[in-house]
Amino acid sequence: MLPNVALAFAEGSGNIINPDGSLVFILVLFMLFVFVMNRLLFRPIGRVLDKRQALTEGATNEARAAVHRYHAKLADYEATIRQARAESYKQLEAERQVALESRRRLIDEAKQQAGDEIARAKEEIERQAATARAQLETESRQIAETISRTVLGRTVGGGAD
Repeated sequence: MLPNVALAFAEGSGNIINPDGSLVFILVLFMLFVFVMNRLLFRPIGRVLDKRQALTEGATNEARAAVHRYHAKLADYEATIRQARAESYKQLEAERQVALESRRRLIDEAKQQAGDEIARAKEEIERQAATARAQLETESRQIAETISRTVLGRTVGGGAD
């Protein structure tokens, strides 16, 4: 057929397509072919592709929703943990304050007891020192009388100061 087309151009006829009755027949067959292909092939494939697209979008949306729920639950979990930590820190701080107050009270009581014992010990020492001074005074007068009696051979008066 190609040689005929080349021959037609060479002869100078110019128009190689001659519309005749077969053109209408070909157009009708083409329209029938498009209709049949559309009904049997293109529409079913389009529906399958649409269903696939819907399923894919549905699965994607469901996955997005699951990820969103995961992030929401994770945020709630982290907030709960932060709150629990804060409460435990507050409780520990309160217990620490109670322990420090108890410790301070015990130290104050120990200081008070030590101060009281020191004061009693000082009083006892003062009392013993006064008693010892009085005894020494008495003994020194007795020793002085004994020495003066022995040395002088007589009693020396003047003992009452």
